[in-house]
Amino acid sequence: MTTTTTDTTPTWQPRQAVPVIRQSLVHAGALLRSWSRDPGIVVQSLVFPAFMLLMFQLVLGKTVTSMGGGDSIYGNTGLVALVGALFGTLATAISLIHERDTGLLARMWTLPVPRAGFIAGRLVAEALRTGIATVVLFAVAMPLGFRFEHGLAAGIGAILVPMVFAVGIAVPVIAMATVASGRQAVQQLGGLFLLLLFFNGGFAPVSEYPGRLQPVVRHQPMSPAIDAVRGLTEGGPVAAPLATTVAWTAGLVVVFGPVAVRGYRRAAERR
Repeated sequence: MTTTTTDTTPTWQPRQAVPVIRQSLVHAGALLRSWSRDPGIVVQSLVFPAFMLLMFQLVLGKTVTSMGGGDSIYGNTGLVALVGALFGTLATAISLIHERDTGLLARMWTLPVPRAGFIAGRLVAEALRTGIATVVLFAVAMPLGFRFEHGLAAGIGAILVPMVFAVGIAVPVIAMATVASGRQAVQQLGGLFLLLLFFNGGFAPVSEYPGRLQPVVRHQPMSPAIDAVRGLTEGGPVAAPLATTVAWTAGLVVVFGPVAVRGYRRAAERR
C-alpha cells in the first residue's frame, strides 16, 4: 500500500511579492479608515479648520480686504486649508507614536510586503486626508463668497496645492514622531506652526509686516502655497508660487526623508 504525505510546511513569501504601489495604497486606506474613527484627528482635520475660517472671516475679513490684498475670503481659505494640513499632521503623528508604543508598528513590520510602502502609504494618506479636508473647507467658504473664478480645472488644482504642501510637512513630522520619547515632543511643533499661522501672506498682505520681516513672511513655505490657491481661485500669479511650493516640498522630503525612514525603522524594530 502506498502512503501519500502532504507537506504542510508554510512557504516563505519574499517581501517584494507585493508591489510597493499596491502596498502603499492598501496601507493608506487602512490609515484613513483608522483616522476616521479617531475624534481627535477628525476635529483637527475638519472641524477646527472650518471654525477657524468662520472666525477669521467674520472678525478680520473686512479689515484684510481693506488693506488692498484682494478679497480676504480667498486668502483666508488658502491659509486655513494649509493650517488644517499642519495641525492634522500633528494629530496623525500622535497616533503614530501610539502605534509605536503598543507594538503595532513592529507587527506590521514583519509582514511580507515592501517596507517602503509603510512610509509611502502614510504620506499618501496624509495627502488624501488634506484633500478631503480642503474640499469640506471650500464648501464652508462658498456661502461666505468663495468662488472658483477660473473654472473647475483650476479649482481642482487649488485642492491639490494643500495636498502637496501636506506631504512636505508630513515628512519632518513623521521623523519627529518616530524618534520622540512622547507626545509632548511632537506637540511642541504646534508653537512653530502658530508662528507660520500668523506670519504669512494670507493672514495679512506682506507689505503690512515690518520691513525686516517681509522677506521671511514672503518666503516661508505657507505664503507661496496661499498665493497659488488664490491664483487658482480668485486670480493672480500661479506658476511662480506653485513652483516655490513644490520646491519647498521637495526640499523637506530630501532633508528629512532619510531621518524619517531611519526613525520609522528603529521605531518598528524596537519591540
